[in-house]
Amino acid sequence: MIKYGYKGLNKIRDKIQSKELKEKGRKNLKDFTRKRKMDFEKLIHYILNKKGLCTNMEINNFFNKINEDTDMSAQALLDQRLKLNPEVFVDLNNEYLQGFYEEYKDTDVKTYKGYILKAIDGSDFELPNTNKIREKYGQVSSKSGETIPRSSVSMCYDLLNEYILDVVPEKYRTSEIEMAKKHIQKDQEISKGYKSIYVMDRNYVSLEFMIYLKQNKIKFVSRLQKGYYEKEIKAIKNKDEIVEIEHTKYRMEKRAFNDQNLRDIAKKEKSTSARIIKYILNTGEIEYLITNIKDLSYEEIVEIYNKRWGIETMYYSLKSKLQIEKFTSSNKTIIEQDLFAGVLVYNMVQTMKNEATEEIDQKKYKHEMKVNENIAIGLFKNEMIYIMLEENDDERVKRYDKLCRKILKYRIPIRKDRNYKIEPQVNNKNSYNKLKSF
Repeated sequence: MIKYGYKGLNKIRDKIQSKELKEKGRKNLKDFTRKRKMDFEKLIHYILNKKGLCTNMEINNFFNKINEDTDMSAQALLDQRLKLNPEVFVDLNNEYLQGFYEEYKDTDVKTYKGYILKAIDGSDFELPNTNKIREKYGQVSSKSGETIPRSSVSMCYDLLNEYILDVVPEKYRTSEIEMAKKHIQKDQEISKGYKSIYVMDRNYVSLEFMIYLKQNKIKFVSRLQKGYYEKEIKAIKNKDEIVEIEHTKYRMEKRAFNDQNLRDIAKKEKSTSARIIKYILNTGEIEYLITNIKDLSYEEIVEIYNKRWGIETMYYSLKSKLQIEKFTSSNKTIIEQDLFAGVLVYNMVQTMKNEATEEIDQKKYKHEMKVNENIAIGLFKNEMIYIMLEENDDERVKRYDKLCRKILKYRIPIRKDRNYKIEPQVNNKNSYNKLKSF
């Protein structure tokens, strides 16, 4: 059976060549109608192929790869990019993911007790340092008084299959819960037909959100913030109990609800039922989890929450390995193109990386081994364009297989229980006018 990596890459290749995507991709009817040095298809390939270099070097490298002796200025490229709707990369990502979840349901899709585990979490993204961007997205201030543009970006991530299902970029300090609602509404389209459990950290616990999840029959596991539902927690006698979260006057205040309809629903009931689990970390600290799942054991709920760390390592990979914050312009359209394209590349790399890891004979090694993700990203960025543009099917398969063999050579041991916490920094390390030429 053909693995999804090659099949999915062909899906993307065919979609890029389709009239449907071109219609979606043009901002105006006249866009991409004339013959240009950088037409619609080339522009898509160019953006997917970018490596975080300065624009002139990116242009030079791209045309060298496609064997075209073309002279194009950075401004001409910018003009073309401003015609392209960033949503084309969202469409491409959805096409890629839907193919996997629909066509490989019985063979490759990993679930936990029949559920897809979907983590939701947000992260602050550094943006180009301009006044226009500050006004659009917001800013953070340093101790010295310097202001740096930031965006709040939320992602929904399949913890077992390692795919980014949805991305929501918003203004800095946008409510994480409101962004989570957008994920829940959108990502059902990708994994329809599956049961899901949403796994979230402590910033997502609110009475309003629990009522929202209950109304939409959505299962969740989340960590409780210290100080939340103290009265109910003090009354707990066991490590695993069903409790009634009382709808007190304080909890029902208007400021605690963004959605008046959900507040009206809450007013009609005296309490909301929830399951609270007490468990002890390796450090000895006591944590509390809250969930509405009743058909899984204590140990299974704890295990599900502990898998949430996968979304933290995903953000680490995006920022440190794919260098997704190296935006090439301060224009909103181009920022979103870079962001959404980076997510698609991440998903395609994960497929190849995971399929290569399955080929490793683990018996030969003392520790469990995996493919080096950093090397996989570099090789993929180098070779993808050749595979996508190859017209001959047999040659395309050969190129793809050769890339897989290269990726498989680079193996590293799996280090369990390691942390890669990304600390927020109040400085600009990814200025778009200081990108490297090599």
